[in-house]
Amino acid sequence: MRKLATLVLASALISSGAFAATPSEGVPLEVRRGFFTETDIGAFFTVGGADGYSNLQGYLQLGVGYQLTVNGGKGLVPFGFHVGIGASAQDCFDPAGRQANGTCGTTVSPVSDNFTMTLLNVSGGYLFQLVERLYLGPKLLVGYTLLDPSPVTNVTGGLDIGLNASLEYATNMDHFSIGLDAGVRYVVGANILAIAIYPRVQYTF
Repeated sequence: MRKLATLVLASALISSGAFAATPSEGVPLEVRRGFFTETDIGAFFTVGGADGYSNLQGYLQLGVGYQLTVNGGKGLVPFGFHVGIGASAQDCFDPAGRQANGTCGTTVSPVSDNFTMTLLNVSGGYLFQLVERLYLGPKLLVGYTLLDPSPVTNVTGGLDIGLNASLEYATNMDHFSIGLDAGVRYVVGANILAIAIYPRVQYTF
């Protein structure tokens, strides 16, 4: 009987030690940083031109990149490459403007006031921690934009530069972060200012 009591007591002590080593709430999820891919779907329009602004259109962007943690986790430094597709609808950017008959450009050499913009950009930025898992900061974008069909006579593309405000939150789902970006791009040569607003879903490996 004494041996049985000793065995039960020893088992209880071992069990209590095991429970003490693993908190009942579990192990906190460690936010992943490093190589990521992302998918962005939002809204897009252009500003300026003879019509002032274009109709609101859909925007799709896919990207890959790498994210560094700095300043003891208080800051994030993301680098990426993105391909975005948007459209400008009903806005004339040709220097000749819109003619009385509605033609964009000259009557001899008309151009389209509806065109697709394919943006190929590299980006870099710094996001500041607001609260745990939530970050906000600027991103600088530089790249090249393809214009199809040409909205300006003899111009089918040009260097673009841009600036985004970026909000990012690391979810409790392992690997996944979500965010919201809003920013402007300026296409040199065609003199087109584009604005894109899009939620982001990011998967970090």
